[in-house]
Amino acid sequence: MMARIFALEPLLVALGIGLVGAILAAIIRAVKGDGAGSVALRALETFLTAALGAFLARAFISLVLDLGGNTDGTVVVTSLLFTIWPGVINLVSWAFGDPIIGVDGLLWIALVIGGLVGLNDGLWAIQRWLGFGVLTFLLDVTWGLAGSTNGVLLHLINIVWGDHADGEPENRQSAHRYRSGFCLKKDFAFTQGAVMSRMLHTNSGDHRPGSALHNHEFIHVWQNRILGPFFWFSYMGWMAVLFLPALIVGLIAKSVGDTILYWCYYNDPWEVMAYTIANKNSRTGPGWQCWDLPVAIPLNVLVTAGLAAFFAWIVSVGF
Repeated sequence: MMARIFALEPLLVALGIGLVGAILAAIIRAVKGDGAGSVALRALETFLTAALGAFLARAFISLVLDLGGNTDGTVVVTSLLFTIWPGVINLVSWAFGDPIIGVDGLLWIALVIGGLVGLNDGLWAIQRWLGFGVLTFLLDVTWGLAGSTNGVLLHLINIVWGDHADGEPENRQSAHRYRSGFCLKKDFAFTQGAVMSRMLHTNSGDHRPGSALHNHEFIHVWQNRILGPFFWFSYMGWMAVLFLPALIVGLIAKSVGDTILYWCYYNDPWEVMAYTIANKNSRTGPGWQCWDLPVAIPLNVLVTAGLAAFFAWIVSVGF
């Protein structure tokens, strides 16, 4: 087990990702007009976070695979829980034989994802190292890796049209904030892992740290860190289960869009939690009653426990 974690080739690749990150950080900070000392410190931070992120993510997945005996079922479930999209590929291929992405492939994917998480964290200086930065960084590249995988995709998409907030008071906030960028619905923010996208809205302005919307999205960041893969799958599972009933009711009520929005999104227990704590008055619409928080929390627990049992069953019996 330890020999695989400390294998020379992946260690060198992790260091290489760190070096690339340091070079990018130095160039970007110099272009932004930072002084030489500030540029050097940011480059050093990015080197360390990128290299460590790559190493820690790979080591974590290696440990999870070892716990499950490195079987095909363990590979499929681990890839699904912690990298999502390679896991979907493995789940489909496993139904017809063997998973396409095996142990080695999954370890390399984890290394790259962790490296890119660390690279972006260092580049934009989001971690509060004198506070909870060590803990939040560790969670983002291990237990919260599923959300971080989507967060990396958000970073890559937002290279094209995103505007990453920078400077005070944005740095060391434990999460990324893009003023503009990818979203699923106009004037709705979109958060995956520790990456908040589309935080500048047409009517309500720039949602900086401390604003109600920022607090709402930051709750999602911590939901991912605490519950890891079960947050993403239970969140999306709720939407998937409620979509068809909402569609039918919406067709009957001649209000398809609003019905789906309320049943699948506003009534999602994780959204109920975020809205109740951060911005309860933002749930505007046709008037369907959302769950109260004391109801939402037990629903969250039940859905999460059900998912855990389902994935454990897959590992034990397979296809």
